[in-house]
Amino acid sequence: MIDDIEAEYKRRRAAFAAEFSSSTARGSNLILLLLVALIALVYTAFNGIHQPERAWWAVVPLAMIVAIIPLQLRARAAAQRASRLLALYQRGAARLDGSEPQSGHTGEGFRKAADSAAGSLSNGHLYDRDLNILGPESIFGMLATTRTAVGQRSLAQLLLHSADAEIVRERQAAVQELAPMLDLRETVALLGRSAFDELPAESFDRWLSPPPETDGAALAMWMRWVMLILTLAWLGLVLAALLHRVNLDTFPRNLAALLALQGAFALWMRPRVTAELKASHRLAGQTTILRDGLRVLQAQAFKSPLLRQMQQSSEGDESALKSLSGSLNLVEQRSKEWFYAPGLLLAVGSQAAISLVVWKQQHTAAMYAWIETWAAFEAMLAVATYAVEHPANIYPEITGNGAASFLATALAHPLLPRAQAVANDISLGHEARFLLVSGSNMAGKSTLLRAVGCNVVLALAGAPICARSASISALRVGASLALVDSLAEGKSKFLAEVERLRDLVALAKQNPGNTLFLIDEIFSGTNSADRRAAAEAVLRRLMREGAIGALSTHDLALAELATLPELGGRNVHMASPDEADPLGFDYLLKPGVNRSTNALAIVKMLGLAD
Repeated sequence: MIDDIEAEYKRRRAAFAAEFSSSTARGSNLILLLLVALIALVYTAFNGIHQPERAWWAVVPLAMIVAIIPLQLRARAAAQRASRLLALYQRGAARLDGSEPQSGHTGEGFRKAADSAAGSLSNGHLYDRDLNILGPESIFGMLATTRTAVGQRSLAQLLLHSADAEIVRERQAAVQELAPMLDLRETVALLGRSAFDELPAESFDRWLSPPPETDGAALAMWMRWVMLILTLAWLGLVLAALLHRVNLDTFPRNLAALLALQGAFALWMRPRVTAELKASHRLAGQTTILRDGLRVLQAQAFKSPLLRQMQQSSEGDESALKSLSGSLNLVEQRSKEWFYAPGLLLAVGSQAAISLVVWKQQHTAAMYAWIETWAAFEAMLAVATYAVEHPANIYPEITGNGAASFLATALAHPLLPRAQAVANDISLGHEARFLLVSGSNMAGKSTLLRAVGCNVVLALAGAPICARSASISALRVGASLALVDSLAEGKSKFLAEVERLRDLVALAKQNPGNTLFLIDEIFSGTNSADRRAAAEAVLRRLMREGAIGALSTHDLALAELATLPELGGRNVHMASPDEADPLGFDYLLKPGVNRSTNALAIVKMLGLAD
């Protein structure tokens, strides 16, 4: 691990800033020199017209121009490289000092897929919105330093799905190996022509699905040969005319006939060609990143099993991706004005579309595997970036056998600045199977529950968590923290909560002894007696399935549930340590039941009471 990541970022940022400055200056000087050479070339050429014996002097500025152009192009490339790497470390420094902890990517585009994957669940994913996994100011936004959109999608899936203990340990090993590899991250950041291509992650899916049928590929091959023969026929006729091997009187009619025949055939193919070109538009840059990225991945000498497995999955026919890049580049160039006329005459669009159909028929399965592998590697690299930038975090011990457990000392919320976040010790499954957290308004109960859930999500992704020490089971997480009324669905908050609690019980039943539940203000929309009875029923079902968790409440009647020996709960609370100042919260977890209130103090603070 790097001893001082902030100092290393500062050193590299200064180095690339100097490189950018020198490359830019060198490029500017070369441009000036190129202008001088061009002026000299014009001058010597003009003199050579009037004084032929001095015409050879034009060779000198011409040679200078030939020598300067590649030097200028190299200086420009060096400046672009330095600029991209400078931006990489500037963003990293902003994350380190807390000025810009979020990447700007919210991942909300992946929420629909997450909700769809939830299947029969009544309120979508079981913890995404509750724990701020996706969206503004989210865990995803904090981690999203991937190179491509498919990498972002893989990162979202990593955060939204649980994993078994062995897989989590493999992720930890991969993250620990990748964390100090800043040079590798620079190489990945330089892939492609731009820093980030805003292309939807589903672009490749739309292009590859549905896979071409065998007879469709055969038809494409037949169309390719017909189109090729027609194109070669009129090109051959033009060449023959230039060599005076054909009758020039009949040449225009014959050429027009061949071009008309080619146009008619292209018009017949147009529906298929248009659909293929539309689906493959803008994929050229992403394919180049994929091809070069897989080459980078294969070139590494990794030791962790997960990364070595990714290397094996990335192997394949590199020439296939090279061929695909060529066809996609033709599609991209076809849309440019300068290429329109020759592209139309040579039927470039039709030929490229046919090539893509044939390619998909042969390589669709391999392409899916390559994309998935590269996206998973990008996700691991993003988690490793978070790890190296949070050296105070620790990798929790992941336990895979026995009852569910969560044990952490000095646990803090990962989305809060470390200097401001208040840490608490949490023990579930050891001293107590659940914590019943009572407390006054704004005391920090919800933040505490979210701190537990967010750190579990990070741990399952293989990331280090905000704690001094921790031991965690490979838990399945379910939460009821951020449910609201839905007018569109005609569903009240109370009904949404009941449905979510039903889903949590189902999750615990599907994963006995392996579930973590987090419930904020359980059954807040009903009277105290009904709330206690309903909460007890839910808790008994969850405890029966071996779940662990925490729930918060304002209702002190619920505190009795933590005293029932068969449930194995524990009462804790959060409140101001000073009774004279009910709003002076320290956000620390304390044993026992909260007896203080602050509602009247809040009303007075707002000027609504004398």
